[in-house]
Amino acid sequence: MSGVDAAAYVMRLRLPTPAHKLVLLAIATRCDQHYSAFPSRALIAGEALVSEERAKTLLRDLRREGYLSARQRYRGNGSKTSNRFFVHGPWDQWGGTNAPFSEIDHYQDHDDRYAAVRDGDFIPRPASRPDRPAGAGVADNPCPDQGGPTDGGGGADDPSQGLPVTPSLGVTGAPSITGHNEPTEGNRLPDVRRTSAGGKGSSGIRRKQQKTITARPRRRPAGWDEVAAALPREVRPARPNGRLAPTLVRAICIALTGAPGSEAGACPIPSRTPEQLIARINRRWYQARGPERAAADYAGPDRIRRPVGYVADLLTAHECPDLSCEDGLIIGTDEPCAACRARRAEEREAEHARAAVEERLAREAEQRAAREEHEAVAVREEHRVRQQLAAAGHWGAFLDHEVQTHMRRWRDQHLDREGTPHAL
Repeated sequence: MSGVDAAAYVMRLRLPTPAHKLVLLAIATRCDQHYSAFPSRALIAGEALVSEERAKTLLRDLRREGYLSARQRYRGNGSKTSNRFFVHGPWDQWGGTNAPFSEIDHYQDHDDRYAAVRDGDFIPRPASRPDRPAGAGVADNPCPDQGGPTDGGGGADDPSQGLPVTPSLGVTGAPSITGHNEPTEGNRLPDVRRTSAGGKGSSGIRRKQQKTITARPRRRPAGWDEVAAALPREVRPARPNGRLAPTLVRAICIALTGAPGSEAGACPIPSRTPEQLIARINRRWYQARGPERAAADYAGPDRIRRPVGYVADLLTAHECPDLSCEDGLIIGTDEPCAACRARRAEEREAEHARAAVEERLAREAEQRAAREEHEAVAVREEHRVRQQLAAAGHWGAFLDHEVQTHMRRWRDQHLDREGTPHAL
């Protein structure tokens, strides 16, 4: 009766939208003795009359609010299949929290069936009938008007009809919601709400183990304070005791300790001393007119729109494969870096090649435009000559011969030896 119990309880709940209730009902009606089911998302979406994407969102909402828990299932070949959903309710103390869900006012006022669970007492089972053996139990009859399987069946067997019943002195092992006793420390279920049911609790349901994360202050390398004090005022906190931007904190740590190349073929970031980083800030920020370019009223080229990101990049920028190179000079000797010299030579060659290609393309485009203009002028000239000769009485093959002779002379006058048209 787990599916019937779960569906009956879901109907009592006050959910945000009808779609949430339809999705929860699609799972509850298929529950087994563990109040779990594994319908596919497509089936849930079809029964709830929503799309699969909407069903995914509704399932996420139900899991976040604690109505459901889910556990991933796998096939024999290791591939994933539909999740196994666990419906929470009075049968597991609402996911181990002992905090009931909000129900419809009608049930709270007239048919508070689960008040005994909330008050710390077990839910009474229906009284045994004289024509049944002792301890046999009586199934709930949701339709007393139709009668029971025997004579005299009716609403007396259904505790949900508000009739007085005789509490049972014992608690059976049936998974029905009418057969659980008071939650105690021994039988209280763990809180499996808002989890994916990955670990294993006292009820046999696997649920995810909670990890305890302890926040610790980040260790900063030696010399961090000196470099932070040398940062430009444009990137410092506005308040006296304000915190530095996390991007700058991370950039200073990387510049002091070094870092490998983030991508294949990228140069690693070498470690530098605080003095070298302070000199780098002075060279790459102040000598490059950083304060002027970062001003709000600056209208020149290469404006710095985000000073924090710009300073973080200049602290960690290193484009030379020689780790001892610092902006084209070898540290300690101040000699020019051979790798940077070769790289700049390659860049100049590439720039010259790019400029040559752009010039050739521009020249070809100009010639193409001149030819198109020349053809348009030739068409207009041929039309003018043909009309003039026709007006003079020329017609037929003689007219065509005269027009071709004139156009041949006209083209010779307006084209050079390579066929390039002259300026018209």
